Order: sequence, then structure tokens, then C-alpha cells
Amino acid sequence: MMSPTFLSLRRVACAMLALLVLVAAGCGQITDKDRIRIAKIGDKYITRGNLFKLIREMPDTERPMIRNRSDLLRVLNQHIDSQIKLPLGRKLAGEGKIEVSRDLAREQFFRDSGEDEEVLRHSWNIEIPPPGVVTPLMQVYGLTPELLQFNKDNVEEGTDRTMAKMLGEKAVEYLALEALKEGRITLDQAEIEREYRFMKDQLVRYEEISFIGVRFPAQMENAATLAAQARERLDAGAAFDDILREYRERERQEKVSYIVHSDIQNNPALEKFRGFWSAASGAREGDIIGPVYLPAYQQIAEDKDGRAVVMQMPDAYLIFRVLEHRPERALSLEEAQPLVALPLLKAKMMRLLREEKGVEVYEDKLPDPSHVQGPTAI
Repeated sequence: MMSPTFLSLRRVACAMLALLVLVAAGCGQITDKDRIRIAKIGDKYITRGNLFKLIREMPDTERPMIRNRSDLLRVLNQHIDSQIKLPLGRKLAGEGKIEVSRDLAREQFFRDSGEDEEVLRHSWNIEIPPPGVVTPLMQVYGLTPELLQFNKDNVEEGTDRTMAKMLGEKAVEYLALEALKEGRITLDQAEIEREYRFMKDQLVRYEEISFIGVRFPAQMENAATLAAQARERLDAGAAFDDILREYRERERQEKVSYIVHSDIQNNPALEKFRGFWSAASGAREGDIIGPVYLPAYQQIAEDKDGRAVVMQMPDAYLIFRVLEHRPERALSLEEAQPLVALPLLKAKMMRLLREEKGVEVYEDKLPDPSHVQGPTAI
């Protein structure tokens, strides 16, 4: 016969075993939530865990703020679309049907880099010095040879990602236009006009100026002084054309690019040009402005074969004469029609592609982000 003490210990052991089973089951429920299916592409499912992992691993400049299910749904749909677009981009590029300039992709990557844009631009253009050597320009940006190489690698990887996305967009555009020709998708004028009315406030031609001037590259030790001296000469009565001729001659002698002839738009999204536009906005034809600081930028031109090429223009102090000023204005329906029609066609093409790929989205299976804890937390 068992003693009361042994029976008591046995009851405690059974209770502890039951508790462990419950805890294990609870852990299984937490883990199982990551396996809940929220979408499907063909025969491949996307789970909650897949979505959370995707968000956690996004570059900081791309990771969105997740506040509610709608935010999660937007990220999920973007991910599904990318799973369709990226392979199409690779396929059509391989067939020679579409192409994207790597220089243009790199420029887009720079623009998408937020507060890191300036450092990444300069890092890309600075040559890596011998080990242990730090140039004056590297000192300005706090760069070591190792950090410079890291930034260059970052630019290459970012350009690869951006180029893949741009090819994906080009692929959808190409297929949309083909589908339009074949009659598989249609677009009538009423749709375009309706979208134009909806987007009218965003469809503007930004303020723009054409100018010619003398630029003093910021990496020159006395750039600001030279710009100030040129201004003093103008104020004292010197002709702007005489200064232009002088610096054209100096270009040939010194092998420095002084003369710039360009157009620039007052795009409010490009914050780094605000200083320039605080001096240039509203200028009239013939006005001479400067010195003003113009941050580094890339100028897109066409080569002899009509292909877009990107020219790197380093930051500089600039004195320029306004050749033409075009104020901001709303685009007419006729001007805006290509801008409105193409996104509509691409949206219709994506709906077709999602149907062809068997895409299903289970919105009711998306979690409420405010309730997510533990391993699934974003």
C-alpha cells in the first residue's frame, strides 16, 4: 500500500505534467499564428510569418509604418505584385524587349536614399585612395577607405534592387500596351477624364528656369572666394558675357568645367535644392543671380544614338543668368493625358496578371498589428 506522502507527490507530478502540456499547447498556438495563410500565388502560400519577416528585413528607407490592417494589406499587395513584376522584368529584358539604363537606376537609388543621399553620391564619385590615406574630401564626409568601400558596395547593391524594380515596372508597361493593341484591355476617354479630375491638383508643371552660368566646384579650396569675387566684378560694372568668355578660356587652360548651361525644376520633393530656389524662384529673364550653392545633381541628356545618359554634376557655387523662367501651372487634360492613361493601363494589366497567376488574398486572416506580440511582432 502506497504511503500518503507518495500519493501526494504523485498528484503534484501529474499536475505539473498537465501544466506543461497546456503551456506547450499554448506555445504551439503562438507559433501556429505565424503559419496562418493570408494569400496565395498559384500553388504557393504566403503566411503571416512570411509577411512579418518581409517587413523586418526591409531597408530602413523602405520600411513603412504599420498601424492597422490596411497598412499590412498594402504591404502584402505590393509584395505580391513584386513577385509577379520582377520575374517579368528579367524575362523581357533578357528577350531584349525592354531595358533600363544602370545610370538612371543609380540616380533613382540616390533620390530614394533620404538623408544619406549626399554622402552616397560623393562616396560613389570619390576614388578609393591607397590604404591609410584619407583625402580632404573624405575628411569632409567623415569617410575612411573602409567606409568608402562599404558605401560604394551599398550603392551597387541598391542600384541592383532599383534596376530590378524599374525593369518590373517597364515589363508591366510593355505588356499593358501590347494588351491594349490586342483588345484584351480597353481604356475610354471617360475613364481618363474621371481620373484627371481626381488627380488634377497633383498634375502640375513645376516652376522651371533655363540658365547659363559660371560654376565653381565646391572641392576647389577657394571656390566660395572665386564666386564672391566674380559677383563683385559684376556689381562694379563688368559684363556677364565677358566673365563667361574668361571662364571658357580658363576651362581650356585649367581642364576644369566652369561653364554650365542647364534647366532646373522647382520640385518641392527635392529638399536639398530649397536654398537654390529661395534665391531663384520668381526670377525674370536676364536676372543675374548668385553666388548660390547648388548641391550635386545628375543631368540627363541624350547621346548620339538617342539613348539617355547621366552626367554627374558635383556641388558648386554658382553665378548665373536666367535665360527663361516658366512659372508653375496646372497641366491641361491634353497635356496630362499620357500621365493619367499609363497608370490606368498598368493597373488593368496587373489585375489580368494577378488573375493569370491565381492570386488570392485572405484579408480576414490578417492580424491586427496592435495585438501582435512575441515572435510575430514587427
